[in-house]
Amino acid sequence: MPLSNTEQKIADAIAARSEQMLQDLSHLVSIPTGHGYKAGLEETRTWMSARLSAMGATMHRTSGGDRPDWLREPCVEGEGESDSNDILYADRLAGAVDGVRILLSGHIDTVHDPAGTFQKLSDEQNGIRHGPGAADMKGGLIVALNALEVLHALGISVRWSFVINADEESGSFCSAHQLQLIAKKHDVGLVLEPAAGEGKFVTERSGSAQFRIDVFGRAAHAGRDAASGISAVAALCEAISQVLSISDPAIGRTLNIGPLEGGEATNIVPDHAAAWGNARYQNDEQRAEIDHALAKIKTHDHALPRVTVKTIHNRPRKPATAQVMAIAEIALGVARDLSVNSGTISTGGVSDANVLQAAGLPCLDGLGVRGGNLHRTDEFIVTASLVERATILAFLIHRLASRPSVT
Repeated sequence: MPLSNTEQKIADAIAARSEQMLQDLSHLVSIPTGHGYKAGLEETRTWMSARLSAMGATMHRTSGGDRPDWLREPCVEGEGESDSNDILYADRLAGAVDGVRILLSGHIDTVHDPAGTFQKLSDEQNGIRHGPGAADMKGGLIVALNALEVLHALGISVRWSFVINADEESGSFCSAHQLQLIAKKHDVGLVLEPAAGEGKFVTERSGSAQFRIDVFGRAAHAGRDAASGISAVAALCEAISQVLSISDPAIGRTLNIGPLEGGEATNIVPDHAAAWGNARYQNDEQRAEIDHALAKIKTHDHALPRVTVKTIHNRPRKPATAQVMAIAEIALGVARDLSVNSGTISTGGVSDANVLQAAGLPCLDGLGVRGGNLHRTDEFIVTASLVERATILAFLIHRLASRPSVT
């Protein structure tokens, strides 16, 4: 349908911000926020807080919970200071007297090494720019900030909040409880993960579990006394083989193992070995099959080798409910009115949309920028998608705000 006068003003205002958005992104990308790097996370929180509070939002900062210690992998020496995982929450629900309460969700952490060589947003080539977290998800944060700022500048009433965590890339274990408490105060969730494919919105996500397998054997000299040893590494290999045998990507039930740990020296039969793993599933039946496979490899307490398993389902499956699809239809209508390619998709990836929707908040995800090569040192953003996605998001918020509910 034709754009309203208000929507045309929104589109023009965002287009006029093109250079500013690029400068914002360049600044944010240049701040390292991977691996729990406290200084970078603090600088980013301060920068985001200033922009959000300037729109009249009340700022809150809460501490995250504890991450289970058994999840710490051997290749990870530390995960930053305890307050690196604090949650930032901007509340502007008083921005209007009625209409749906909209929660935007983003994360400031990346997977990139703060001491690595991948540190800056590159010059543009063939319409793209490379940078750490440019797509996942610093581009999405810039899209949301500018969309909200334009709506605010035009005096458009919206009831919104913005929650920003710093441990999404490591599973949101510390922030999940606070995310779910915040979710219960809202009617619609809009999550700023990168768009899927050529600009598709994400309506459905797999469920995800983390697990750890520990095997205990008996140490012995590998040469003169090998027969009395019981290799924990050998037993772990058998356990891993059993678990991986049910992985079936064709139906969306997948298990992955790694990293591994075991043994102290080549001439000692190892008495302990461990493996960390991740599982994805599409439905409750697949979840039960994964739990059963992990339970089958466990032994009783006095067995040698002895096998223990710890499991946590940290991100429940996010289904495409009727309410989610209603939000998606509004977003698809926005894209059509702007003559932008879009669509919806179900994906095996997980995000904080899983966590928020598990608390009862219908979430549309993939509202961030277009880009690719996520979690790699050639991660990129399609530069033009900054304006494109900010316009889509601003229109979507505007159209949602005029509704008493989403059904």
